[in-house]
Amino acid sequence: MAEIVVVDDLGQTVRLEKAAERIVSLAPHLTENLFAISAGNSVIAVSAFSNFPPQAQQLPSVGDFQHVNVEKIISLQPDLVVAWVDGGDTTSIGQLQKFGIPVYWSKPNKIAGIVTEFNHLGKLTGKHQKADDVIAEFNRSLASLNQYQAREKIPVFYQVWSTPLQTLNKNTLINDVISLCGGVNVFAEALATVPQVAMEQVIAKNPEVILGSHAFDDSPVWPAAWSEWPMISAVANQRVHSVNADWLSRHTARILLGAQEVCRYLEQARVSE
Repeated sequence: MAEIVVVDDLGQTVRLEKAAERIVSLAPHLTENLFAISAGNSVIAVSAFSNFPPQAQQLPSVGDFQHVNVEKIISLQPDLVVAWVDGGDTTSIGQLQKFGIPVYWSKPNKIAGIVTEFNHLGKLTGKHQKADDVIAEFNRSLASLNQYQAREKIPVFYQVWSTPLQTLNKNTLINDVISLCGGVNVFAEALATVPQVAMEQVIAKNPEVILGSHAFDDSPVWPAAWSEWPMISAVANQRVHSVNADWLSRHTARILLGAQEVCRYLEQARVSE
């Protein structure tokens, strides 16, 4: 059998003698993507918050965003570990490579990067055909949203956190979604990936739509706080919207569910003008 060779998102070469059969996934989006290409049976452990699909919740956890249990992972004898570059405990994860455990690093900050990741995971797991099928369906759904890019540009503020007030710059998946829908992230050019901003800055930008997210099983409470700032167009016109965080923040095929909502909210703003 030919050696499997993939270059990950850090530019590191991952080499496997055969398709991975014992995989530890250290990010919820990677867990979801592995199950999406029918490689879920090869996943032997996951990180915290790997809640989709439901089967993933039955797998043992080996850590979370802040800490990964290296000893436990080594004891499981995985033939592949998949990890998120921005996932937190990168130092501990890097130690696994010293023990000869291949690590695939993921950082798909663009929608196109999700397609690349499906392709890479398909190769690493021997699920090439299923990965190709998932990619084809993903691209069909994505094509249906391309129509919004040519429409009137809508200034958008995306709220990551309220205290302190934080947003995102252009080097993020959510910025890519906003652009896909014909929106303009008003803090796209910020130097920090997750910049802290003052309310005065948001008022000066005067976004026409304000977006944020919420857990799938919670009712969002953060939009109500914006009522204190009626001088902002988005607030005055009741265009403050919350989207399911699992749809909008995870680097999976479900990003298009979040994109559909974002596009709908921006289109409502165009129609109501």
